[in-house]
Amino acid sequence: MKVSDIALFQGLSNVELSKLLGRLAKRRLHAGEALFEQGDFGESMFIIEHGEAQLYSQVGETRQPLAVLGPGDSLGEMALLTGETRSATVVAIGEMMLYEIDRETFDRLIAEHPSISAYFIRMLSRRLTATNGQLHDTLQTKSEWVLQELSELSEPLDRIVLWLSELPAAPQALIDHTFHCRMDEEYARHPAFAKLAFHEADEPSGGEGRYRIHPAFKKELSDRSAQRFGDDRKRAWREDAARFYRQRQRWPELAELYADAGDWLAALEAAEQAESSQDPADDGRPLLFEALRGAPAALMGEYPAVLERWLAASKALDPGAGLRKLEDVTACWIDQGDTERLPRLYERGADLCRQLGDDERAMTYLRLAEAADPYNRTSARGYELTRQELAGRRSREKAERARRLAGGPWAGWVSAIAAALCVLLFVYLPPVGDLSRHGMIFIGIGIAAVLLWIVNIVPDYIVALGMVLLWVLGGLIEPEQALSGFASPTWLYMIFIMALSAAITRSGILYRFSLHALKRFPPHYRGQLWGIVAGGIVLNPLIPSSSAKVSLGVPIARTLSESMGFRDRSGGAAGLGLTAMIFYGFTAPFLLTGSYTNAMAYGLVPDAPGVSWLSWALYALPGFAVFAAVMLGALGFMFRGTTAARPIEAGVLDEQLRLLGPLTKAERVSLMTVVGCIVLMMLQPLHGIDGTWILMGGFAVLVLSGTLDRNAVLTGIDWPFLLFLGVAFSFANAAEALGISAALSDYLGAHMEAFIASPTLFLCAVIALSFLVTLVVRDDPAVILLVTALIPLAEKAGVDPWIAVFIILLSTDPFFFAYQSPTYLTAYYSSEEKAFSHRQGQLVALFYAAAVVLVAVLSVPYWRWLGLIQGS
Repeated sequence: MKVSDIALFQGLSNVELSKLLGRLAKRRLHAGEALFEQGDFGESMFIIEHGEAQLYSQVGETRQPLAVLGPGDSLGEMALLTGETRSATVVAIGEMMLYEIDRETFDRLIAEHPSISAYFIRMLSRRLTATNGQLHDTLQTKSEWVLQELSELSEPLDRIVLWLSELPAAPQALIDHTFHCRMDEEYARHPAFAKLAFHEADEPSGGEGRYRIHPAFKKELSDRSAQRFGDDRKRAWREDAARFYRQRQRWPELAELYADAGDWLAALEAAEQAESSQDPADDGRPLLFEALRGAPAALMGEYPAVLERWLAASKALDPGAGLRKLEDVTACWIDQGDTERLPRLYERGADLCRQLGDDERAMTYLRLAEAADPYNRTSARGYELTRQELAGRRSREKAERARRLAGGPWAGWVSAIAAALCVLLFVYLPPVGDLSRHGMIFIGIGIAAVLLWIVNIVPDYIVALGMVLLWVLGGLIEPEQALSGFASPTWLYMIFIMALSAAITRSGILYRFSLHALKRFPPHYRGQLWGIVAGGIVLNPLIPSSSAKVSLGVPIARTLSESMGFRDRSGGAAGLGLTAMIFYGFTAPFLLTGSYTNAMAYGLVPDAPGVSWLSWALYALPGFAVFAAVMLGALGFMFRGTTAARPIEAGVLDEQLRLLGPLTKAERVSLMTVVGCIVLMMLQPLHGIDGTWILMGGFAVLVLSGTLDRNAVLTGIDWPFLLFLGVAFSFANAAEALGISAALSDYLGAHMEAFIASPTLFLCAVIALSFLVTLVVRDDPAVILLVTALIPLAEKAGVDPWIAVFIILLSTDPFFFAYQSPTYLTAYYSSEEKAFSHRQGQLVALFYAAAVVLVAVLSVPYWRWLGLIQGS
């Protein structure tokens, strides 16, 4: 039995099922083997994949059979729900395979998925109903008991009971029409009738109430009816009831009658009639809602008015059921190519999610509702991918909050006042050294911006735009020069690479690639650790965002650790999680397309010689070998002796890939475009086309193929970052034009003369200075300050600008303290703080610092051989 066919998981999406499957353990039982005994303490529940199990009630030494369970049935959940001991003994009838869900996974499923909570509520209700029915059983069977009760009724009443067993329910008016009998009098006069049927006073029957057979006895009474009257008479009873309802326009009850018989087309047509006759302010009747609960999604989707009212009713009656129906209908419409009505359906989904208290899922539906792009509305996995994207964004938002040095409104006011005073101070200070008056004011504005970046209350790009405003209003530089960074080819390069990143991230192919990488390695801890390393290396050039990559890789590592039975923050969980963090996020500087910041940093170098994608990779190759060796050695040492409680079950990764389905058009186009662009950039020495124009061609392919449209370009590209980046390039140009770069180089050169004399010492000094700067200024502002200040010194030290930029990139993301690194914080929060602790992360940070130093020192001979380092 496939996991997607299990009733418990019917409300989960394919991607959610794929991730869940990695957390489920499997257990095999042989014929006659007991799964658990009555009275045992239970910490797991089970779902039968194949085979059958016999449930027994243990009374002393005697076992009394209770039931036989088969594929898809669950057992053992009561111990998790109530905390009590096992209420029955379970024995395998033959060879049996089960999925095992431990308490931690069970609690997470209940908390994260309302559909699973609703499943258990329905299951408990059914069991309660069944238990109430069993209370009537004595030494006789249920059928015998029913016959005994029928024998106590008079002939007309006996006939009414059997007639009633063929209908879902009957109002007094229908009973009068058919039998000319007042049931309220009979109901009070015959106790046996009250045992077999009950009266509903609140159903929509004109205040007269309805009568319904107890579900526990309906089958036995229906069988007895067939024996006495035959199937033809039974059909006639239903047809007569249908005519009665139709003549009196009692459409909800007619829909219920057809639904009870499984005639869903007739039931939906009746419900459509009900829609045209009901009060528009009515949110939907409970009767109609329950009648259509089991209607096939494909058929219900053909009656949009009925569907709309049913979903409106579900908001008050059962939002979980409404959400499941909505997702099923959505999938049907997408498969049929009917996308026009999806926005309204997504809006209804957001309402239901809010009703369930799932605000994050509500955001997902609202985004899909507002999105006008064909991709989200034609891909059957659009919802799942958007949910993944939002989960990654939530992790990055938590990381952003965590890396602030101060919080609260007072911090913003203090930093703003300090920034204003700094600008005023440099306006009135006499020029220092060779600096001009304009140069002094420019430095004051720059320091004020740094103060705001340190506190990180105002968005970086707003601070950057404020700098431009002050440059122009203060007459420091001309507007054309203040905005010159936006005319840089590197700035266009960043737009196009972000567009390619948006396409491949939205396509979902990264998750698929990660699963393929893991599949090709052994299922134990060491094997999967190497699979994570391989996945990070393969995906590094495809997504130019370290935070985006770790928000993908670390959750995958956490799923693997759960599959192997590792506890939260244990050696195994931390080993896998930190390996994913390092090789998905911290290897970005080794490839040009590994991070946006790489191109940004090199673009800050005045008159820098061009560096192709292949050249960048070749320059960094020995450094990567050193880095990987040090980090793998460190992780192996820290978590030595780690073994999994259980290996990943054979076939789990295959099932996860099966749930993802075949490659979609968006995946194929995105993959071919990105790989094509990378290959062309690798071959740049042969054809001479700059990488900017190669990426522009790739961007055009994505747009023309429909993989990217206007909405994808607006939401998938980080335009605030691009605003910040354009100002950063302008900052470098302005600093050069005002003589600030030369003055800063002379000042630092005089104080770092000993370091400049040796390229190795110079690079070590750059690393130490970068580590210190990131204690105060972090991320891209730190890179900008260090590149601007140190590139002139690198030239004096005989070090190529690329080397200086590369070492700065490696050194400006340390995580000695959690707030220093957005990549580290994103990794930490994307695992829900469960993969590793900050203490474990800080130990890895020390090894990371050592690896950066070794990369710089051991690469010097290689770089000298390439001619990137001159002199001794």
